[in-house]
Amino acid sequence: MLFDPFIYHGMAEMHDRHRDMRLDVDNMSYEELLALGERIGDVSTGLSEETIMKCMKHRKFLAISEESPADMEPCCVCQEVYADEDDIGTLDCGHDFHTSCIKQWLMQKNLCPICKTTALLT
Repeated sequence: MLFDPFIYHGMAEMHDRHRDMRLDVDNMSYEELLALGERIGDVSTGLSEETIMKCMKHRKFLAISEESPADMEPCCVCQEVYADEDDIGTLDCGHDFHTSCIKQWLMQKNLCPICKTTALLT
């Protein structure tokens, strides 16, 4: 016979006190989701411009090889290939972007658009 600590301590019949507080958003209608959004409000997970500029690593892009533009990785935010002397911002995960592109992104959400990890630890 296996030892079950929940049954042993008489907790097998315990009611989940928080069950009624949980929302099942997967089964809510569009109107219910809109109403919920109005009640909750806008939740910003972004960073301030000052925090971004202070915490992000900055550098200039220098094209040192004769690679064709098709061989180069573009900025995944704007999909443009980096040009010589472009301002590049590097996140804590190591991914690079145009500074202006990633700054706008991080003001909305502090996640890397590629790997979804926390972009900048503050």
